[in-house]
Amino acid sequence: MEGAPSLRQQAKTIPSSHNATTLLNLPTELLNHIVFFLDNGDPLTASILRKPKAPQNTLGTSHLKANHSYFDDSNYRDCPLKILTVTSRLLRKLVLPFLFQHARPSPECFGQFLAFLASNHLASKVTSIHVYLTTHCNHVQPPWWGRILNALPSATKITVTAPPEVLNGLAGIYSWSNDAWAFDMPLQVLQLRRPLKFYHDQIDYETSPNFLSSEGWTGMTVNEGSSLLAYTTYEFFSRRTPSLLTALRHNDSMASGTLFANLTHFDFIAIFPFYNHVDEVLHCIRKMKRLQRLFLKLCPDPDTTIFRDEVESAGGHMDINDPWNECETSWVLLAHTVLYLTLEGDLCELEVADVQIEALRHTLEDKMSTQLHEWWCYSGHASGLWRRRNERLVIGPETPSTVT
Repeated sequence: MEGAPSLRQQAKTIPSSHNATTLLNLPTELLNHIVFFLDNGDPLTASILRKPKAPQNTLGTSHLKANHSYFDDSNYRDCPLKILTVTSRLLRKLVLPFLFQHARPSPECFGQFLAFLASNHLASKVTSIHVYLTTHCNHVQPPWWGRILNALPSATKITVTAPPEVLNGLAGIYSWSNDAWAFDMPLQVLQLRRPLKFYHDQIDYETSPNFLSSEGWTGMTVNEGSSLLAYTTYEFFSRRTPSLLTALRHNDSMASGTLFANLTHFDFIAIFPFYNHVDEVLHCIRKMKRLQRLFLKLCPDPDTTIFRDEVESAGGHMDINDPWNECETSWVLLAHTVLYLTLEGDLCELEVADVQIEALRHTLEDKMSTQLHEWWCYSGHASGLWRRRNERLVIGPETPSTVT
């Protein structure tokens, strides 16, 4: 720009005594803002919607040290906050509370984990816990989850990734599906959420508490993984899916009744479940009379390679239309359950994530809206979100056509 001083001239105006401000010289408030924006948040937020996988950096007691890197749910490569903890004492002090908002302790070192939190004054900073189990831990007393919930009252979310039979055992149900081999579901996910309170009643270990009814859980997420391999077996529709929800429905325990009665939010995630299995899940959902929000995802992501990854690699053969047909029938059953809870419960919001698949979008939106339109209003194209109307839509009788 004409008349503007050059960069060389501007540089000459800077006093020679000028000192550059370093990161550590910034006010603590600014450093906290920087740390906040570097925080990646809960790593489970996105991954819980995909096929469950085992964590990659779980370490046992043989590798345990009094170091935070073995307890928080991240690694150095994708977590800039963890890098900051080794740069200076000041940054470590600021960063640790953010790192431990979402912790993933190993089942082998719960005691060391809780001791580490206590010694670093971090217990009140933990908001969610993710535990990866490979076998039953019910023989350990007091129960690991009881110790964690008692010691961490600020933790409002606990997630367990484990084989289906381990999740059943965690709920006090010991059952085994004879068809488990057909599904090859190594892992499923159970997440329970409770409201944040200033005070939580301590769990009494002497009363043999049940994980499902130990707290006033108000939110629940279940990710059952993929049923795709079962479609390659003879008469696949007769196979019974390994499922905690199916076990809870047939067990009809007091703990499950208490859990279902308290839930206000429920999420069900699976990849191509059979419609008869979805029907069993919906029977559980009908018991959730206080439910306000329901989320379902029955199809894989649009860019998935699951057919190649699972079916082709296993050398199986299947009718490619079968999984999609099962989903379409499941949506019809879902609409019936939504209408039931419209009249018998408090349900006011429904989200079906499968609308993200463009080839299915019109069919899904049409099927759901056709059945729900009297009581529910669709939020818009490709939103997948239906909200309950304040009043039922009155539909007048059709005008008969004039015959000439």
